[in-house]
Amino acid sequence: MRANFVLSGVATGVRRNLTMTIALILNTAITLTFVGWAILADKEIRDFKHDYEGKLNVSLYLCPQPLSIRQPDNPCPSHYTEAQKTAIQHKLETDPIVQKSTFISETEALDRYRKTQPAEIAHNVAKGDIPAQFTVHLRNIGKDYPAFVRDYQHLPGVSGTTTESDVLKRLLKIIDGVRLGSIAFALVVLVASILLIANTIQVAAAQRKNETSIMRLVGASRWMTELPFMLEAILASIAGGIVAIGLITLGKEFVLNNIFKVPVQNGVIPNLDINDVLVAGGVGLITGVVVAGLTALVTLRLYVKL
Repeated sequence: MRANFVLSGVATGVRRNLTMTIALILNTAITLTFVGWAILADKEIRDFKHDYEGKLNVSLYLCPQPLSIRQPDNPCPSHYTEAQKTAIQHKLETDPIVQKSTFISETEALDRYRKTQPAEIAHNVAKGDIPAQFTVHLRNIGKDYPAFVRDYQHLPGVSGTTTESDVLKRLLKIIDGVRLGSIAFALVVLVASILLIANTIQVAAAQRKNETSIMRLVGASRWMTELPFMLEAILASIAGGIVAIGLITLGKEFVLNNIFKVPVQNGVIPNLDINDVLVAGGVGLITGVVVAGLTALVTLRLYVKL
């Protein structure tokens, strides 16, 4: 009998406030979608750092074929010579801060570039556009990199140095920006969801005031009269959470399998699987249910007299 009363109360509330319930579902879905995206972005950052921790290399670029228009600050007046390359290689092999080094010719550098870029972009890059280089693995990149740059960047035949950490830091900043933006937007929409839940509960309680008053008179506890309103909010949050899981999946597919398709396929950027999406969506769903239940309870106790 009590279960029938509770379920009939929930059905009555949803029917009377259908538009507000739909609005609550959509609002919750948007909130939990951004919560899920923030969780996925955080997972991507942790995977990214784990994959590249201790594996970062330094690139020592050799002088390419000079441009027809000479630049005043160009460190390369001419293409590097074999003698310069041999001298640099010998210095790398005997340097105590260098663990190992590998020479990559202009042809190899071009092939590697084309594997990481879309065909329409790679087609416009010709041999010589990407210089030959030594890929150097330092024993301690954080400690030894400044000394390495100081010792090698002005050697004859060298055009410059760079570390993969510079590129990775920029990419991590982009991903972290997405995470922080998702969190900020989720918090704003979460506040709107809480206010919407509170308003929905108050409207529903006012509409069924006579019914709940009669139930209290015949001996129903306050919990029994409050439970249908709480279930309405919780069920709306569950529906919104299910919609959010779909949106999280679409967002993951669009970013990792569309925008960053080539880096993901080549293993430069870690991919996320369906389990990661379900975990992010599940955490968001649980969060939504807890927030909805607590908001409904606080609203009923503070603002509604049943």
